[in-house]
Amino acid sequence: MADLIAALHQSASDTRLIVYDREGTKLTGQRVELCPSASSDGTLEYDPVEIWRHVQTVVGLALSALGRPSSALAAIGIAAQRETAVVWNRRTGRPYAPAIAGADRRSAAQMARLAREGHSELIYKKTGLVPDALFSAGKLSWLLDNVEGLRADAQRGEALFGTMDSWLVWNLTGGHVTDVTSASRTMLLNLDTQDWDEELLALFGIPSAMLPQVAPTSSPDRFGSTAGSGPFGIELPVAGVLAEHQAALFGQHCFLPGQARYGFEGSSALLVNTGTTRADTDSRLLGTVAYQLAGEPAVYALEGFVPYTGATVQWLVDGLGIIRGVGEIEAMSRRADDPEGLYFVPAFTGLALPRPEYGARGAILGMGTHHNQNHIARAALQALAYQLRDVIEAMREGTGCVPTQLRVDGNGAWFDMCMQIHADVLGIQLRRPADVTDTAALGAAYAAGLAAGLWSDLAEVAATRRENHRWSAQWMPAQRERGYAGWRSALERTTGWAEEATEPQGDWLATLTAAQWRADGSR
Repeated sequence: MADLIAALHQSASDTRLIVYDREGTKLTGQRVELCPSASSDGTLEYDPVEIWRHVQTVVGLALSALGRPSSALAAIGIAAQRETAVVWNRRTGRPYAPAIAGADRRSAAQMARLAREGHSELIYKKTGLVPDALFSAGKLSWLLDNVEGLRADAQRGEALFGTMDSWLVWNLTGGHVTDVTSASRTMLLNLDTQDWDEELLALFGIPSAMLPQVAPTSSPDRFGSTAGSGPFGIELPVAGVLAEHQAALFGQHCFLPGQARYGFEGSSALLVNTGTTRADTDSRLLGTVAYQLAGEPAVYALEGFVPYTGATVQWLVDGLGIIRGVGEIEAMSRRADDPEGLYFVPAFTGLALPRPEYGARGAILGMGTHHNQNHIARAALQALAYQLRDVIEAMREGTGCVPTQLRVDGNGAWFDMCMQIHADVLGIQLRRPADVTDTAALGAAYAAGLAAGLWSDLAEVAATRRENHRWSAQWMPAQRERGYAGWRSALERTTGWAEEATEPQGDWLATLTAAQWRADGSR
């Protein structure tokens, strides 16, 4: 009986294949690390063919470890890195060039020019995004202008474009399809119509013939089925596809407005479900599609970022040298229950949204002779929480939509003291699932399983949730507001220290650092 779901998660750092049962239990999982090619000028690339080889490898390893035939699988779900751009030939299937990774900065000058020419409002109104090199449109525009023969092939309909999900679907099924969440990260999708926008295609000089069809996140037939000659060895429907942060939101069972997922990694992303009505905001937080089930309207989300969460802690290791490893910060912060007026502002390359100022720089403020390294460690953890509160306050002011609870994942979520500090600063309950590392894969499995009939509805999916721990605020409201007022004052004192950049550096959006939270304190 086909009662299992395979979830393929292709991230910026590895490729994983995980098999789940109807209870959402992980039966087996295999991974292969991915090494991008980086250079000092800000370019970051992947070999698409190598990624496809990794997929074949992890599928074979996982099926072998499972000990059951491929026929036990009801469907396949895919979660993929969101903004990476791939172009390949329709007839041969060969890429024209290396895939340009999300964090690649080569289109930054083009994005700055679009902003100077006054296109920001148009782009934001249509896509919910701001002109930035992170998103796929600039990468594709650069490829069309710089790869010999690509534009001519694109205009003839021979060259195809896709984000990483499309590349995987093409190789698995032969279909040129993307899902609406991945499409919403290209800066080419109109959020209101959930289709490609002709005005934006003209703005970026992109032929529409090279774009994939846009399908719902969870669909029994839109993505096609695997070939019998492929890595699974039989025909299996690819029934669920999501961009990885949206997949994690789905895997965290954030199906109702106000439910939110926060991933603690090198830089951390907050996604808040805003329901089937797109949230309008003047705060320049990002709008995106959270998910869409077949035959139902799209569900939207607001997205905010805290850059350098992992990098802030790593700087205490490499920059100040006050701790030997990331894992020590918990013990040090416990030795200082209160930073006693000390504030740490990690504005390493400026302040991010919702109050971007690229001339700001980091600072440690309020230091007295009684302060020591324990107070600095505590202030660093509180700084991470205060930055997240800045994002939440911008949501509150811009839309009235704020998280009712925060479901956390990522390696940083294993740090109990850090989670308690976030609950205290935010005044919001935090909930950690049993598995903090594979929520994106689980979300892809749920999306595919819903389309394949393993779960009848979202309520049945939500019933499979298992949690590891919850944290509620221990601070009184007066203490919380007093601390936040001090943080806002500290922020003001960090502005104007460096010459304003001629263009946004984008670090607040892209994960430009390899620093990651590690539960064991390793790097």
